[in-house]
Amino acid sequence: MNKYRYILDPSSKKYKCPNCNKFSLVVFIDTERSEIMENYGRCDRESKCGFFHHPSKDGFKNRINSEISNDAFVEIFPSFHKNHLVDLSIIGDNNFLKYLRFLFGTTIANSVQKKYKIGTLCEFNFGTVFWQIDERKIVRAGKVIQYFETGKRTKNITWMHQFLKIKKEISDYNLCQCLFGLHLIKDDKKSIIALVESEKTACIMSVIFPDFLWLACGAKGEFKLKKLEPIKHRKIIAYSDSETQKNGSTTYEEWKRKAEGFNAVGFQITVSDLLEKETTDEQKAKGIDIADFFMREFLKSK
Repeated sequence: MNKYRYILDPSSKKYKCPNCNKFSLVVFIDTERSEIMENYGRCDRESKCGFFHHPSKDGFKNRINSEISNDAFVEIFPSFHKNHLVDLSIIGDNNFLKYLRFLFGTTIANSVQKKYKIGTLCEFNFGTVFWQIDERKIVRAGKVIQYFETGKRTKNITWMHQFLKIKKEISDYNLCQCLFGLHLIKDDKKSIIALVESEKTACIMSVIFPDFLWLACGAKGEFKLKKLEPIKHRKIIAYSDSETQKNGSTTYEEWKRKAEGFNAVGFQITVSDLLEKETTDEQKAKGIDIADFFMREFLKSK
């Protein structure tokens, strides 16, 4: 039985957002009546729009419940990349792989690359390609980030489908992301899943604490029900970055609030408070993550 009466629609249906007018709104569902609530929801364009209207905010004054109609939403069908793109990209080398070799040596770095299918986009100044491959081993996306050899990322980020559009190899692409590392759950069905924000963090922590299966959602705003659905049956420990938002709340608090809602519909998520308790104000100001926290001691021992 659901703990909360009103939950965000866990399906892939998208409604028209009243703020940005894009078909990117995930609406609330009244679980008691099994009806959608058209005037309440969260826009998936969190950085560009940020619309969020919970039913309790106005005392349900603008409540309009209705049956689901075919013209009320857009069903998003994901596009996919061909598998040979992944194989070709793994041949190259990039600064992130060099950083892994510096930290752990060539053998371990190569195993991490093979495990997570880390590629290189030479035409993007040898950017690191973090492939998003789902539980069916289908390639959903390729996120490309440029790094320095120190392991620090630059501000240069693109997506493989954007690059292919520029090259006119594809004309359109419907990006529907999945968790980074999701393809690993098919072969590892027993390990506790440790979920972090960044792909880099997942790769590093997979070496430091190999007993967990480390996955990444890609960004703090990507801690979403839809993205987590394939691991709903697994025990999950989420490690948010130690970061304070503009409104004064922390990413930890935001993830904990979301996790409570996810758990109400069957998930088993614990949001770790390790960084909240063990980091200094200076570290919180820098927004360190779980890998930063443990790498300090690791580098001292080198």
